[in-house]
Amino acid sequence: KNLMKSMVMQALGGPLERTNKFAKVNNEAATYDNLIEALEAKEALISILTKSGWDEFEAFDETFCNPWDKQSANGFLLSDERIKLYRIFLTRSIRKSPDGVLSDETYDQIKQVQGLLGITDMQAEIEARGAFGPNLQKALDTAMTEIVADYTEDLAKNMQKKVDDVMTNYRLTEDFLREVGATFYAKAVALVSESAPGGIPTEDLSAALEAIGQLAKIEKEDTYPSHMEYFGSVYKKSVLEAMGTTGVIRPEFRDPLEDLRSRLGVSEADSKSLFLEAIEEKMVPMVKWVGSEMERTMLSQKELSQRRNKDMGEDVFQTGKGADGVLGLGSEVNIMSDIMELVDFYRENDVAYEDDDGELVYPVTALGTSAIDQELAELLYRQFIVGGFTTQGEKGERYEGARDTFAGILGLEKSKLDEIKNNIASTVYDNLVSNSLKSKGSMDQQDMMFLANIQTKLGLSSEDGEKMLMQAQKKVLSEEVNELMDSPTPAGIKAFREKCNSMGVDLAEDVGISKQRLTRMFESEVTPGLKSGEISTNSGEILGEIQESMGLEAEECESMFESLVLQLAKNAMDMINAELLRGRDENAVDLIKELVRYAQFLDGELGLTVEESMANQIANIYEALDLSDQDPDEVSGNLDLLRTALSLS
Repeated sequence: KNLMKSMVMQALGGPLERTNKFAKVNNEAATYDNLIEALEAKEALISILTKSGWDEFEAFDETFCNPWDKQSANGFLLSDERIKLYRIFLTRSIRKSPDGVLSDETYDQIKQVQGLLGITDMQAEIEARGAFGPNLQKALDTAMTEIVADYTEDLAKNMQKKVDDVMTNYRLTEDFLREVGATFYAKAVALVSESAPGGIPTEDLSAALEAIGQLAKIEKEDTYPSHMEYFGSVYKKSVLEAMGTTGVIRPEFRDPLEDLRSRLGVSEADSKSLFLEAIEEKMVPMVKWVGSEMERTMLSQKELSQRRNKDMGEDVFQTGKGADGVLGLGSEVNIMSDIMELVDFYRENDVAYEDDDGELVYPVTALGTSAIDQELAELLYRQFIVGGFTTQGEKGERYEGARDTFAGILGLEKSKLDEIKNNIASTVYDNLVSNSLKSKGSMDQQDMMFLANIQTKLGLSSEDGEKMLMQAQKKVLSEEVNELMDSPTPAGIKAFREKCNSMGVDLAEDVGISKQRLTRMFESEVTPGLKSGEISTNSGEILGEIQESMGLEAEECESMFESLVLQLAKNAMDMINAELLRGRDENAVDLIKELVRYAQFLDGELGLTVEESMANQIANIYEALDLSDQDPDEVSGNLDLLRTALSLS
């Protein structure tokens, strides 16, 4: 077999080598003749192999003509050389053909040469296109020109036959026909666009384009780019005209627009895109107007000049004021009707649509078109919500029903929408709670019903509503306790904690009062009572009520109380010492009685450091007092407590 294979290589290699020499000097005739001789040698070899019984001759080209095998018959030829040989044979075959077409015999020879030279089908297709493409282009150009100029069905059939003949005669593929035909189809569309009255093709011109598309085997989808390029602007103009001054396409205009789309050959997807462009063209000025009015009303002259980076003059502003208004939200801005026009425009034109997940999509938005910036979009949405729930009756319901649509038109993210609604709700809650607590001391049923209505209008959950109410109460009470502790009074502190208790609010957890401040509140409320004697060892119920009201643990309250008593005792002792040193014994009497009361709370263990002489002087003064109105045993017990406190016993 190896010997046989070597013989085949030598038998074919020689003719191919001679052929290549002729090709290098562009001797096409000799190249062609030598390739014919090589084919004859190939046939002779196949005959010999067949007689020898070698079954590999059926795959002759793969076995002996593999260009990637250096030992094959054509392995010594470079790729460019093999392609050149094939190209010469292909063109020469057509020239030698009597009628200039590829007969079956000629085509078979070309395929045999393709195998002999190891030319791939892809490269053979490229060479065929280069050789016969001009014939196809000429046929298509003639067909396109004639059909567009004066279309008839018979003409279309005749042109179809001419193109089919070229395809058959030169064995060209339909893929090539579509590729070349697409160029001529685009030219045809351009010619029709120029000649069509008003840019809209007549029925004959539309039929002409359809015939050219069929002639070139062009799929409908492949015609859309050309139609979009030349007829898209016509469709868009028609959409804008259908919108009229109102900006809304009336129902009776929709079917004619669909008919126009079909005649123009614009795809549904492209027509939707053009429709949205028209929507944007109409919508942007509306959005800019609303935004401009919002700025002009809400901003001062200086603020607007800074925002727009230019001098706005002196007579631009309607009010120049900020957002005060109902509940401090500034709802007086008169742009609601303009916003509703924008909403109606969007709705009545059916711009929004549902996606596959059932979510509503807004394809044209104020932010997406850069008609306004993020800050202004947020301000507009906030103002629209406020205007909605501060307007009563049918108009208020209409505003409320348009809220989600307006949000979609603006193009704000859901997280931002929730943030704005929560901010508005928080403001309303804060103001209402503040006003109610200041004017009535508590919130009544009417207040709660109003908040429930706001909660419903803003789409808040009951949990969110409760949270905001608690936050509003905490904020108001925090401000109140700050003001109270600037000049604390027992009555004021008592009233404040009782208010918190009645509202079910914990001073520490809900209002956020720190332990340090709670201690100060406790001291401020208890100290006057301790000094005056109003709070005594028999006042456990009062102290217990304060402890529970302030949310303190028993041990914690006892520690605070003990520390307070010790501090008050020390203060009293310092003042007693000062008076006695100055010889004003009478001024020390009430202070000594106060010291005794403090001693009663802690069994005399007041932690005082007193000189013995001073201690005896204090004890003697107490013994000299007229206490006949008190129980003798109580007086004796108090003296013992005093002496313990003074470290005299």
